[in-house]
Amino acid sequence: MKKSVLAAALILSLFTSPGISGTLEIPKRKPACTVKVPDSWEPEDTDKGYAIESPDKVATVFLEVTSKKGIDDLLSENIDWLTEDQGVKMDAASKKEQDFELAGRKWSRISWDGKSKEWGPAVIGFLFTEVAKGKLLTVTYWITKKDADKHMPTLEKIFSSVKAVEE
Repeated sequence: MKKSVLAAALILSLFTSPGISGTLEIPKRKPACTVKVPDSWEPEDTDKGYAIESPDKVATVFLEVTSKKGIDDLLSENIDWLTEDQGVKMDAASKKEQDFELAGRKWSRISWDGKSKEWGPAVIGFLFTEVAKGKLLTVTYWITKKDADKHMPTLEKIFSSVKAVEE
């Protein structure tokens, strides 16, 4: 009896662990895509989309849709925010670029090693995927190096959940 109660509790905990529950439409007006995020990451509205942050505050992600023409301005704006407003130092020599596929969707990634006075060594980057003709979902992320492996399964679920909204 004790074993079956324990097994049932274990099975139920699998369904209530940090799963993906809330669906965000990005942008809010005339959405180009949806993304599912855990409620515990408490999405906050931004001017261009949403910011989500891990409950332990070591992973921050911005989800924004921009035109292909507007991508350079968005990258510049987000890098300025990270370096000037948040005090993150980026190591330009560590720049890496990669194309990959996740859940049948093509992505591009640009990342750098970085460091914050408050949080220490981190990975800073951008992910891009086309979600509509001429529109890209742009993901800006910052995560401490020591916590990257811990949050990677949740981040992969978030990125795997991206769905284009049919026009």
